[in-house]
Amino acid sequence: MIDTKTIAWIGGSLVAFFSFVFVYVIQVKLSKWSKEKISPLPLEGLLTISSYISTLIGLTIMFTGILETFTFSFYNSLIASLILAFTTGVPMWGVVKTMLKEFERGELKEIVPESYSK
Repeated sequence: MIDTKTIAWIGGSLVAFFSFVFVYVIQVKLSKWSKEKISPLPLEGLLTISSYISTLIGLTIMFTGILETFTFSFYNSLIASLILAFTTGVPMWGVVKTMLKEFERGELKEIVPESYSK
């Protein structure tokens, strides 16, 4: 049987890899908008959805391994991990979609750290 720490590392590796893929896809969409005025939306492309869902699956695997390391049962760990991954992942999809809509309309404002320190 695979060690629970190994499962957590595999899940973390999946999260890192697919997060980079998702960020790269978003970066390409924003670049096409800047250069060629090709809309970054719809966000629901095959590569975008699959990389995002794979990131959530990686989070589930990672948290399951971590919780099993702390002697939780597999089923309880899996259920808690699924709840955690999807309750944070689904709203984040909405945040990314809203950000791209604001970017497309030109309403996305730059965050300047100096303006908050005063």
